[in-house]
Amino acid sequence: MASLLNLTEFERLTLWDKSSFKDFLPSIVYLFLCVVVGVVGNGIVIYIYGLRLHKNHDGRYFIPFLAVADLLAVIIATEHRIVVYFYPVTYKWESFCKLNCYVGYVATVCSLVIILTISIQRYLKVCTPYGGQMTLFWRRCSLMISFVVSVVFAIPTYFIYGLEKKYNQELNITGYACATVTTQHQSLFLVYSALCLVLVITEWIVLIVLYVKVARVIFQQSNSRDHDRRAHKTTLMFMTISIIYILTFLPRMITSIVAGVKADFWDSLSVETLNVIDILHLLYIVNHVANPFVYACMDVKFWAEFKKVFICSSSAVL
Repeated sequence: MASLLNLTEFERLTLWDKSSFKDFLPSIVYLFLCVVVGVVGNGIVIYIYGLRLHKNHDGRYFIPFLAVADLLAVIIATEHRIVVYFYPVTYKWESFCKLNCYVGYVATVCSLVIILTISIQRYLKVCTPYGGQMTLFWRRCSLMISFVVSVVFAIPTYFIYGLEKKYNQELNITGYACATVTTQHQSLFLVYSALCLVLVITEWIVLIVLYVKVARVIFQQSNSRDHDRRAHKTTLMFMTISIIYILTFLPRMITSIVAGVKADFWDSLSVETLNVIDILHLLYIVNHVANPFVYACMDVKFWAEFKKVFICSSSAVL
C-alpha cells in the first residue's frame, strides 16, 4: 500500500486505468464484433434496399432508413463505449463525451420510433386493408417526425452526461469518467430516466397489442391469395424485428432501473459478475445488428438480390 502511494499521481492514474481496462476486455471484444457485423450488415441493407430494390414499395419503404439509423447507432454506441473502456478514469474530453451520448441517443430513438411506425403501417395494411393506408406522403412525414422527435427528446442527455469524478481510496487518487453526472443533475437524471422507462414500456405495449391483432388476422387468412401471403410474410418479418428489439432492450432497462435505485451498483460487482452484467447491459446493440440477418432469412427478394450482387459477382470474377 505504501509503495503504491509513493507513485506519482500520473502513475497511480495509469495503474487504475489499466486495471479497469482489463475488467472490461470481454465487453470490448463483444463491441468490436458488433461494430464489424453491424457496419457490414447495415451497409449491405442500405445498398440493396435503397439502390437496387424499389424503396417506394410500401412494405420495404422504411427498411433503408431504419438501416441508416441502426448503422449510426451501432457506430456511435460501440465507439463511445470502447473509448470509455480505454480511458475509464482518465477521460478528458467532456464535449466529445456529451456529443457522443447525444448523437447515440438520437440514432437509437430514431430507430425505435421507425420500428413503431412500421408496426402501425403493418396494422393498417393487414387489419384494415380497405381503410385509410399510410400513403407515400405520410410515410415521408413519419420519417421527418421520427427525426425531429429523436433530436428533441435526446437534448437532456447533453446535460446529464459529462465528466464524473471517481475516487479510489486505495490509491488515494481522483479520476474522471465519461458517465452520467448525477452529482450535478441528479433530479434531471431521475426524471429523464423515468420518462424514458415509461415511454419505452408504452411502446412495447403498443407493439405487442398491434402485432397480436395482426397475427390473429394472418392466422385467420392462412389460405389467402398470393398477394396477401406476400404481405403477411413482410409483416411477420417486421414482427420478428420488433420481438428482437424488445428482448435485447429488456436487460438494459432492468440494469438501468437497478443502477438508478442502487447508486453503487456497478462498483459493488465482482469482475466476473461485472463482465456478464455489462454485456447484458449492452445487449441492446444487437437490435441494431440483427436486422440484416432477419431480412436474409425472411425476405426472398433481398436474399436473391444479395446473391446476385455478392455471390454471383464473386463467382464471375473467379
